[in-house]
Amino acid sequence: MIWDDVEITIVGSGIMGALLAQAYALNGIRAGLVGRREESLKRALFIIDRELNAAVAEKILSPSRAGEARARILATTQLGLACSGKHLEIVLETATEDLATKKEIFRSLDKLCPPRVVLATNTSCLDAQILARETRRPEKVVWTHYFFPPHKNRTVELAGLGLEPNGSAAISVELMRRAGRVPFSLLKYRKGGAANVIFAALLVEAARMVDDGYDIASIEAAAKQAFGATVGFLGMMNALGLPLAISCLHSFIDSSDPDDPLARIYENFFSLPASARKIFENYSRAEDKSAVKWVAEEDLLQEPKNAILLDRLKKQFWAVAFMTASEVVDSGIIRLEDADALCRGAFHWTAGPFGLMNRLGVGESLALVTEKMEYSHQREINFPVPVILIDQAGKDEPWPIENPGG
Repeated sequence: MIWDDVEITIVGSGIMGALLAQAYALNGIRAGLVGRREESLKRALFIIDRELNAAVAEKILSPSRAGEARARILATTQLGLACSGKHLEIVLETATEDLATKKEIFRSLDKLCPPRVVLATNTSCLDAQILARETRRPEKVVWTHYFFPPHKNRTVELAGLGLEPNGSAAISVELMRRAGRVPFSLLKYRKGGAANVIFAALLVEAARMVDDGYDIASIEAAAKQAFGATVGFLGMMNALGLPLAISCLHSFIDSSDPDDPLARIYENFFSLPASARKIFENYSRAEDKSAVKWVAEEDLLQEPKNAILLDRLKKQFWAVAFMTASEVVDSGIIRLEDADALCRGAFHWTAGPFGLMNRLGVGESLALVTEKMEYSHQREINFPVPVILIDQAGKDEPWPIENPGG
């Protein structure tokens, strides 16, 4: 294979970039992988080889299919070479969640890539509009959010960033579908998309529970019970890593732009609890940052002891999920049924938030949200109650979803 054959180039040779290259290659798409240094590129290829070999050992893949996938991946440290292929459709940036780094990459991509090429970013929480403005082709820039690990989790959300409708998002969707992904196209872009607003809110709620003195075991068990998940929000952040949480929450509490629609609606809702601030401070001071975790592993192994407490914490998680899921629909970010399916696919919940509300009763769901709003306001924390939720409860009807899961 040569660079003229490559259809998607992935810029960023961390774990995410490596596993995305593998995911595309496994589905017959020729992928390029760009790293800044030979060492990081070798690590990325080692990760790919390790995952493919493990899949062969577990009889998930045949040796021939694994070998064919590996042959569809080209790697280089030369960005210009990776952007030069005749069949290149998309360049996907997966660099670290640092705005300055991503801006530099987008300026380079805009210069090096032919005008036809779509430029995509995989930022979870940074404002992708800022990256689009670094280019002369904002109408060709697409925001994507692949969920970890991308070679196993097929869910993706995406949105075009141009002011006018264009084919860039459609090109991305087509390539994603060819790669076996399940794409959810947002109705419009807003920082954080849909899923991460919901997830970040639940993570902040878990951290506030820690501040309130609840034990880690009960918080994690309540999260699992609430959504039928296999891991709680604090344990999930241990797996995903602190840099992502730091970047995401700092982005969500940034109120420097008075026109930021996320900040206007949520105000100080995402403000960092004391326990989260302490963790972030420890991380910034640590010489070995990999040793800093959101919670100690031994705490995750403990068993909760109070069923009444679990039920209370579960309802608090529900209130946050019901509010944020309703808000992203109310704000025109995503279709209602897509929001429900997105949570099931991205987070592996047995039922989405709207399906859960139907099961509980929309009126009772609004009561939980209202109770949480009143408690939050007592603590001077904003907690918006979406009009769409109030209206649906007033109708005394379930949410109109065909496949609620669970």
